Amino acid sequence: MRYGARQVVLHGWSTGATMALRAAERSGLRDHVSGLVLDSPVLSWEATLRALAAARRTPGPLLPLAVRAAQGRTGLHSERVATTAPADALRVPTLVFHGPDDTVAPWQLSRRLADARPDLVALRRVASAPTGRCGTPTPRLTKRHCAAS
Repeated sequence: MRYGARQVVLHGWSTGATMALRAAERSGLRDHVSGLVLDSPVLSWEATLRALAAARRTPGPLLPLAVRAAQGRTGLHSERVATTAPADALRVPTLVFHGPDDTVAPWQLSRRLADARPDLVALRRVASAPTGRCGTPTPRLTKRHCAAS
């Protein structure tokens, strides 16, 4: 805004996508956000922490303890941080690139977000892409997907 922009599109991948969502919802500049492009968004901290702990071969019965420990060390307590994407809070068109092979940021949550807000969310499935590896979309690719929505 400082250099003359009137509107911006926020882009983020993984936890950066979460930050873009939060900025579009809570930032003092949120009225200037005209869209979001999210790559493999972390839409649930708890689900992501569980996935990371499981990937490190944490025994199943210890997963809740591992999640609590990570929450304590990072300050991601559920009473202070939303645990899922605020579908009701979305106010701008949102393009999500995500793949069902993501083992960190669950694909199902992106699917749920798209199903909850078909008026604003376009979900583009990216096969065989782990978290954050859907590729930073080029402006041409983003424009093509937006036009197809």
